[in-house]
Amino acid sequence: MKCCPTDSNIKEDWEHDLESDINIDENEINRLCETFKVLSNPIRLKIAYHLLKQDYCVNALVYMLNEKQNLVSHHLAIMKESEAVVSYRSSRFTYYSLNQQIRQLLKTE
Repeated sequence: MKCCPTDSNIKEDWEHDLESDINIDENEINRLCETFKVLSNPIRLKIAYHLLKQDYCVNALVYMLNEKQNLVSHHLAIMKESEAVVSYRSSRFTYYSLNQQIRQLLKTE
């Protein structure tokens, strides 16, 4: 599509096409901003990439990230509060799973 057409008929169509693109869902933009804020921390982004592969407990994430347990737990709590991850119990361990929307966002295929 040519930008800023001078022909009045083409310009009218061009403006109509642009008007259909103007409507941006502000709620969606705000939700994505919050998601990107959560993932902007390197540790949280690493956690998310590990959780893309499978669900993990805190101990496994601590080992893979080579970080202290309280730091990993802190970042998981932030991710859980923002609904980037969900947790569930299996036996005596709590496992973390990546939210489906985050999973789609980070897909590398």
